[in-house]
Amino acid sequence: MNTIDQIFARMKIYDTLLCCGLDPDMKKMPSEITEAKASAEEKVLNFLKAVVDVTASHVCVYKAQKAFFDALDGGHEVLKELIGYIHTSHAGIPVIVDCKIGDIDNTMAAYTHNLFAVLQADAIVVNPYMGDDVMMPLAEFTDKAVVVLVKTSNLSGGIVQDVVLQNGLPLWRYILELIVNRWNDGKNMVPVLSANAEFDVPEIRSLIPNDMPILYAGVGAQGGSYSSLRKLLNSDGLGVFVNSSRGILYPKSQNQWRNAIEEAAVELKNILNQERMGR
Repeated sequence: MNTIDQIFARMKIYDTLLCCGLDPDMKKMPSEITEAKASAEEKVLNFLKAVVDVTASHVCVYKAQKAFFDALDGGHEVLKELIGYIHTSHAGIPVIVDCKIGDIDNTMAAYTHNLFAVLQADAIVVNPYMGDDVMMPLAEFTDKAVVVLVKTSNLSGGIVQDVVLQNGLPLWRYILELIVNRWNDGKNMVPVLSANAEFDVPEIRSLIPNDMPILYAGVGAQGGSYSSLRKLLNSDGLGVFVNSSRGILYPKSQNQWRNAIEEAAVELKNILNQERMGR
């Protein structure tokens, strides 16, 4: 089963649109982890394994931000071991590595070898700005997923993404059309759309194939709204997943930290389902 099929399967079987971000921040981890007699790499891995164990039944996919792992001396091996742990202990949950890569062909080949062959990532996040050099080779990875920046949730993204083209459409709309009509020969593309952007949701939904999932970004700590979630769903009431990292990994609850993390995941999963059902 390829990555996109796995995401859809988990959405349906586990009744969830939740993507849990795995972004390790030692300053925010519980003292039980940070005060242990272990290396920084061991602390991060132990914490994230525990996070995965308590959230696995509530998510359709995980997303690991590579920058947090690169900050560790042995971060590459930590990320590799974490992905392997998810694949063996919680089989069927794909892992997206958020690295936002995008470069010429030989560099992309090095990136994809490291991410897909070495780390065994199921999906990667890419920046399509360099065009076909970035995107065309990725269509060959039909068993993987390619998460493509379209309309992002960072506040200043509009400086670039909202530039109006000669046809009157913003640049991000053109990128979306390229994803759907030019780069998706492998049926493995996933566009990123922002939850804190304003756009004609039914129109955008009509452009996206039923079997192409959407990463709905910016919900949670970045202040994005769930209000458009339902209108972005496909005809099966699925096809959109929402990532939360800080809101799940570092909850404000005073309960025991493992319980608090699971409660945060369940709460967001339920909120997303309520929005999905229009309740």
